[in-house]
Amino acid sequence: MIEKKKKVVIIGAGIGGLSTAAVLSFSGFDVTILEKNNHIGGKASLLVKDGFSFDMGPSLLTLPEWIDEIFTFCSKNPRDYYTFKKLSTVTRYFFSDKSHLDVKSNLNDTAEEFEKVGLAKNQFLDFMRKWDDIYSISSETFLENNIGFNKAFLSGALKWAKKSSISDLSTSMSIYNKKHISNNKVELILNRFATYTGSSPFETPAFMNQLGVVEMIKGAYFPYNGIFSIPAALNKLCIEMGVKFKLNCRVENVSYAKKEFHIQTNNDTINSNLLISNVDFFTTQKFLGRKIKVNNQNLSTSCLVFYWGIAREFPSLLLHNIIFTSDYKREFEEILKKKLIRDPSIYINISSKMDKSHAPDGCENWFVMINLPADVNAINDVMVKKLRNVIVNKISAYLKINIEPLIRVEEMLTPIDVQNRTGSYNGSLYGENQNSFAAIFNRKKNQDKKLKKLYYVGGTVRPGGGIPLAAKSGYNTAKLIIKNES
Repeated sequence: MIEKKKKVVIIGAGIGGLSTAAVLSFSGFDVTILEKNNHIGGKASLLVKDGFSFDMGPSLLTLPEWIDEIFTFCSKNPRDYYTFKKLSTVTRYFFSDKSHLDVKSNLNDTAEEFEKVGLAKNQFLDFMRKWDDIYSISSETFLENNIGFNKAFLSGALKWAKKSSISDLSTSMSIYNKKHISNNKVELILNRFATYTGSSPFETPAFMNQLGVVEMIKGAYFPYNGIFSIPAALNKLCIEMGVKFKLNCRVENVSYAKKEFHIQTNNDTINSNLLISNVDFFTTQKFLGRKIKVNNQNLSTSCLVFYWGIAREFPSLLLHNIIFTSDYKREFEEILKKKLIRDPSIYINISSKMDKSHAPDGCENWFVMINLPADVNAINDVMVKKLRNVIVNKISAYLKINIEPLIRVEEMLTPIDVQNRTGSYNGSLYGENQNSFAAIFNRKKNQDKKLKKLYYVGGTVRPGGGIPLAAKSGYNTAKLIIKNES
């Protein structure tokens, strides 16, 4: 415990910021969170309109134990704060020939599903078991702890290198999967996991196949009351730990003098011994007045999301659904070149499938998303209208009914909305993409190189993007601060 309370300011009340705040406050720090919006949650916030509830960002829960550890560290039972159930079927994938395959939470069941399209069961199981072995080393070495060149890290890295076969992993995910799977439909499913980091399967190393392990082997879950129940639970924990919140508090710039940070907001100036940013790494550099040089092609993807209240239920759709493009490679080429995407892959999340309170009787709440380049200037109103028509027509073709008249409620999220609401640089969802080995291992560190009292958490820094990794970044960083300040 910290004998004398040290003041900590955290910018951003996303999952990373909330996780850090709870652990530090429990450990004796005086913690205040500054949040520009009038609500908590960051990308995982909530939209409620006309009887429909929508999780605005992340929609899939994996590795809940990484969230649970925040609560157990604070001597609390996580089940008193949020609960979840394991999904029997994780995602339904639709293909251009109008067929579909389901990925199950049980690996053997998924293998049997893939047998329907000609992939030998043992071939798939052997593939996943290899990646599960690699993941077990990677998780301990690169994810669960702060990366440092100590004996434990080097030992883990050597084990990982031996198990991984670097010659294979240096190829792209798509090339590797074609070589070892050779089934077009299953390749598409496996390649899709690259998008979990906002990356391209045609460029990101095969190393990222480990993302499939997390979902297909470790399991996927639905938190009761939806994804927003997680930041809501962390918020409750923070309040109990004594964390103070300042909402509608927008940070404008940050300076450092006389061993203190001076944080200028839209309301006043706040001073602090320690500063933690849960905002995009590059946006934080702008707060500090630092010059940044960012190649937009190195940024992860952004998105276009429609939140549709649908006046009908569709039994053929599940909680998670993907309608694939007819040409996945062309889609990513168009994203890279910032062209209008002619045939986007479409993700549809319908949380009312699991929680009927999220939509009125006989209705469904659709979260409909496509990938876009991270560039707030890459899309305009005309392009949004064209893309909306493409999306409506494509979904209608698969469901064999025109969905347009069924849209009772509609809201939208564009790259510039992502930037304005969450501080994500140029609308990028995960900071820099992971389209090379260098990008994977050079992901921004949790402690600033120059200002040692400045730390970073969230999806744009180590260990990566997504709910569990954002929570892990907060947990790891909080423990690092406790160690450094003791």
